Amino acid sequence: MRRKPDLCRFEGVLRTYIAHLRMRGYSPSVQKQARLFLPRFFAHLKEAHVHDLRAVQEEHVFAYARELATTRTLKGTPYSFASQTSYLMQIKRLFKYLEEAGLILSNPTRDLVLPTWSKLPRVVPSEAQVRRLLSVANSDTVLGKRDRAVLELLYGSGVRVGECERLDVQDLDLGQGTLFVRNGKGRKDRVVPVAGRAALAVEIYLEQARPDLLKDPREQAVFLNTRGQRLSRKSIQAFVRQQVQAAGIPVQITPHGLRHGCATHMLQRGADVRHVQKLLGHSQLQTTALYTKVVPADLAKAVARAHPRERTYNRRRSKASCRKGGR
Repeated sequence: MRRKPDLCRFEGVLRTYIAHLRMRGYSPSVQKQARLFLPRFFAHLKEAHVHDLRAVQEEHVFAYARELATTRTLKGTPYSFASQTSYLMQIKRLFKYLEEAGLILSNPTRDLVLPTWSKLPRVVPSEAQVRRLLSVANSDTVLGKRDRAVLELLYGSGVRVGECERLDVQDLDLGQGTLFVRNGKGRKDRVVPVAGRAALAVEIYLEQARPDLLKDPREQAVFLNTRGQRLSRKSIQAFVRQQVQAAGIPVQITPHGLRHGCATHMLQRGADVRHVQKLLGHSQLQTTALYTKVVPADLAKAVARAHPRERTYNRRRSKASCRKGGR
């Protein structure tokens, strides 16, 4: 039986909590966030002369939330809503664990509302920009074949960079044209299609490049670095930045920007939003809507094409033009 942590020793509580996350199957990124974010909250409690987690009240949590909202980064910019939510989510998750374990009588985070945002992604690449980016990787080299496969997969299947990092060889079934995404966001698994150019690029990498990178035959990761180890998300983010610069694209496209682009371009070309929701692995349809970018020109075309009064008006204009042209 696991020994109950001393709630006056914050470091010990953190170790026990991270072990709990690991046992419950939370992703390494969630465990890392707990390790990085919670010590800051503990420091805030100590400054408020709170040295026992059983003594934490709502006002302490809300004061910390206000502190996050007014804190500036090293660049002098405020924390984004996403960053604030990540910090506060860890606190809510910690106290939920303490409450379920019977270590506290009441949960001070129960009424804490997480920051929300509804703005569109800052950068969604155009189809032309994506084509330029995908054409840059030198497909004659081992690393070029790997980088092309990663880029095609990120854009072609809409997977997250962390999901791409965690891919193992057994997760791919190119014969069936499917990819099994293990432990996606929210600890959910899903199957996504891998077809066309993405499937071809991955197949070429597996046959012509991965064997040259592989050092240990026991390594199961799909994408490998030059040391034969699993390619990390930081490495993926870094080479995407390099490829964007090499392509001379004036906007900064990230791996997540390719995911945005996948969803946006599919929707602009008529894909059903629920199919896109399934592809991206979103629980709520509203989340999929935030990943799409409907520009005014697209909206105007949709109105002109589908609105009944606009269709009647456009037919009349077309007939009038034909009569003028026939004079």
